[in-house]
Order: sequence, then C-alpha cells, then structure tokens
Amino acid sequence: MNRYSIRLVAFGLLTSCVTVPPLPLTADHPASPSAPQPAVHPLRNALAADDLTKKTREILAQAGEQQPAPTPLPEQHQMDQMPGMKMP
Repeated sequence: MNRYSIRLVAFGLLTSCVTVPPLPLTADHPASPSAPQPAVHPLRNALAADDLTKKTREILAQAGEQQPAPTPLPEQHQMDQMPGMKMP
C-alpha cells in the first residue's frame, strides 16, 4: 500500500505542475526578452594592491628593519660536543 501511495503523490504533483500555465514575463522581469540590458561595469583588477595592503606592507617592512638579526644559539655548539650527537 505504501508503494502505491508514493506513486499516487508523485503523479499528483506532476499533473498539477503540467496543468498550471507559466506566468507571463513583463518587460521589467530580467528573464524577459524585451528587458533592457544591464549596464556593463569595467572589472577592476582584483589582484592589485589596495591602500590597506600597501599600508600593511609598509608596517611589516618597518617592523622587519627594527628587529636585530638572530644570533646562533649556544645550544647547537654544545650538542656537537656531546659524544653521541656527532653526525658523520
């Protein structure tokens, strides 16, 4: 019985969709063939750096200049002196 009720519901939905005529499209509707063409806007370069990106790069460059160069850690030198840590 369940199998027949599913078929009946599907058949009812399909027949109701077929019998309803589609609504007419007005000239204001974008899908209408007589609708006016939209204005074409030129695409901007999305990969170009904007003002915020330029300012961030300047700040990061200044921060990089202010930091001293890292010095080698003494632990590396001490590990070479350990008997089991020498690499061939």
